Amino acid sequence: MSRPRIAIPLDVNVSGRYEQPRAYADAVARAGGLPLPIPCGDPLLATEYLAGCDGLLVAGGDFDIPPERYGEARRPACGPSRPGRTAFEEAMVAGALAGGMPVLGVCGGMQLLAVARGGALHQHLPEDLGVSHEQPPPKDVPSHVVEIGPGSLLERLVGPEPLPVNSTHHQAVSRPGNGVAVSGWAPDGVVEAIEIEGARFALGVQWHPEALASRDPRQAAILRGLVQAAGERRR
Repeated sequence: MSRPRIAIPLDVNVSGRYEQPRAYADAVARAGGLPLPIPCGDPLLATEYLAGCDGLLVAGGDFDIPPERYGEARRPACGPSRPGRTAFEEAMVAGALAGGMPVLGVCGGMQLLAVARGGALHQHLPEDLGVSHEQPPPKDVPSHVVEIGPGSLLERLVGPEPLPVNSTHHQAVSRPGNGVAVSGWAPDGVVEAIEIEGARFALGVQWHPEALASRDPRQAAILRGLVQAAGERRR
């Protein structure tokens, strides 16, 4: 049987070029999936893109979701937004969830899962909570642990012990949203993982497992879980 096809929406840089760190595609391929880069564009095309895929991975990026999207005024510490990418990825997430397609949101992708379900974000952790989650280089090594919620999908994937993760974000989920459960926390209380209740596989993680998966089997299990769930859905 062919590999499960995992859609990965691309970013668009300031010069108009599509791009995405290759670590996402490499991690999906190592997990047994076929990574399919999807050009970020018209949200009306999301359904057609999803029709050719078995799972969805929403990656992070160097931008913030427009705070107006979750009912807040933009504050100076909020970073630049890419409304076009956000609208396209939100359409991809909505279509995937409606069709029972497995979804993994990474970093900003996790934040989008929360916002898409009516949740909200801390616009800047140092201002809102007095903490920093932006580790210095190198970015592909752990800098803190995540406590795992018992009985969660995340626990089934990585086990119950605290999970060492990297940390490269200045925003985080403040309100999870409708039907969204928190399944991972940093020691300082920052939300690090969420899951959509009732979905077969709909997980968001605030760290970057794709950057750690080649060296940490527990991180690799997150990508493998996405690919396996996508394969089961296809069958």
